[in-house]
Amino acid sequence: MDVRNMQGNPGIWEELSWADLSSREKELWITLGWRQDNWDGGDAPSSADRDWHDLNSQEQVAATNLGFSEDLWNSTEDK
Repeated sequence: MDVRNMQGNPGIWEELSWADLSSREKELWITLGWRQDNWDGGDAPSSADRDWHDLNSQEQVAATNLGFSEDLWNSTEDK
């Protein structure tokens, strides 16, 4: 598996443990500041609190590859 299709539902990521993620998914989430320790219950990285336009270009590409659009990213609960 490369990157699963979240089908417009970013909540699917919250249902998965770090061990459930593919290598590619982990790479993308690492770009956004996530690691196993914060994914499985620690504090969220700063990217989780930033709006789309505040993400750098690498973070925007990672988020897009994970299935987020600007609107979906900005509507997540961590904002």
